[in-house]
Amino acid sequence: MGLSVWIIVTAVALAVVNLPLGWLLGRRRAYGDARVPVRPGPDVRDLHDAAQRLAEQVADVNRDVNQHQGRMEQVTRELLDARPDEPGHLAQSVLASVAEILRINARLQSRLMAAEEKLQGQGKQIESWMAEARTDSLTGLPNRRAFDDALGLQIAGWRRKNVVFAVMIIDADHFKLVNDQHGHPAGDAVLHDLAKVLQGSLRKMDLIARIGGEEFAVLLPSTSGADACLAAEHCRLAVAAHEFQHGALRLPMTVSIGVAVVDLPDDGDSLLNRADQALYGSKQAGRNRVSFHDGQHCQTAAADGVPPPAAPAAGDASEPGTEENADWVAVCRGLRDRLAEMAGKKA
Repeated sequence: MGLSVWIIVTAVALAVVNLPLGWLLGRRRAYGDARVPVRPGPDVRDLHDAAQRLAEQVADVNRDVNQHQGRMEQVTRELLDARPDEPGHLAQSVLASVAEILRINARLQSRLMAAEEKLQGQGKQIESWMAEARTDSLTGLPNRRAFDDALGLQIAGWRRKNVVFAVMIIDADHFKLVNDQHGHPAGDAVLHDLAKVLQGSLRKMDLIARIGGEEFAVLLPSTSGADACLAAEHCRLAVAAHEFQHGALRLPMTVSIGVAVVDLPDDGDSLLNRADQALYGSKQAGRNRVSFHDGQHCQTAAADGVPPPAAPAAGDASEPGTEENADWVAVCRGLRDRLAEMAGKKA
């Protein structure tokens, strides 16, 4: 066997056996790059231990690859040291080297497959913990952390594309009385059902989260102030018409809602703060109503969901008289009461 033939045989053999090795190493690199930072979950110690196990598995794979590379270099050197002037000996050396390379590759493939299975299992467990860390266990809704992340993304998108959106904060009226008079199991049952009623009253694209004890927040993408107030009124009427129960107990429930639409100076905190001020306005006005913060003032929304016009500046000649304002408020309240009555009859 001539030297050129020997070179060709060696090159083909090395190419064939290294193709699967490259594929396996590529899969290993893909899994390594796919790792994402893990937030503290329900149990920080569990996540810390899981991360440590992942690091150990990656270190084991690195050691296997390094050993494989070292053994491959050794076999290559042995092959190159073979004497080309002895054809029989050279052929035997090539065959032995190829067999050794195949054996090394098979061992590494087995180790990589085992490591891949472990990494997949560990990754799924961490993903499950991360999902739990972003979910309210009582209602099954996203929690405050998940809502804040979604709000941050919405703010970023609004600044980039100028697509308006709204938020509302919902608070269960007199909820403390439920816990005090009937116990926390009754309160938990009410919150669980309240979450379902609210979620069923919103669009699929809307995000509702439980952000506090009896407080919920809703993110309304691509929604104007008028549409947000209308959605809030729909939620309010649905809650008022629903029969909340715990065993034989019937527990009527209403909600107060504050609405705000994103504006130029807003970040996530300021937008939520305006919605919270609107919620406070609903509470101060007697509860079981929707209030809207327009960026300057906070006013009760009309029954048809349309936010009222901004309050005129002092001394404005167009400012309506006190008697006219009182009549307007009375009409709006009458419309709200009538809607609530109709919703109760349909239920």
